[in-house]
Amino acid sequence: MYAQPLTVKESIPVVPESPIPYCFILDDTYRVVMAGPSGGEDPLAPLYAADSRIDELPGPIDRVVRALTATWRTSRAPSNVSAIVSNLQVTAAPLHGYDGRRIAVFIRRHEQATR
Repeated sequence: MYAQPLTVKESIPVVPESPIPYCFILDDTYRVVMAGPSGGEDPLAPLYAADSRIDELPGPIDRVVRALTATWRTSRAPSNVSAIVSNLQVTAAPLHGYDGRRIAVFIRRHEQATR
C-alpha cells in the first residue's frame, strides 16, 4: 500500500476570505510615508479629488485622522481610536520609533450588523 500525495489544492484548508484593511503609515505632519496593499478594489478611490497628491490621504479620511489624533500631542499615552467615514472604518494607532512619532491608519469597509 502506497500513500497518495496530496495536491496543493487539497492540502490547503479552505478559509473564508476576510477583508484586508488598507494600511497607511503617516509621519508627524500627516504625510503618507508608506502604504500597504489591500486584497480588493480600492475603497478610497471615490474619495480622492482630481488634484490629490500621492503622499496625502483623501480629504475626508485626512480630516477624521487629524481629529482622532488631535489630543495625541498632549497625551502621555495615546491609544488606538476609530471612526466611521463614508461607510469606511478608520482606525488610527500611535507608533513610536527612532525616527519619532508615526501614525498607523487602517481602513476597511464598515460592515453594519444586520438583525
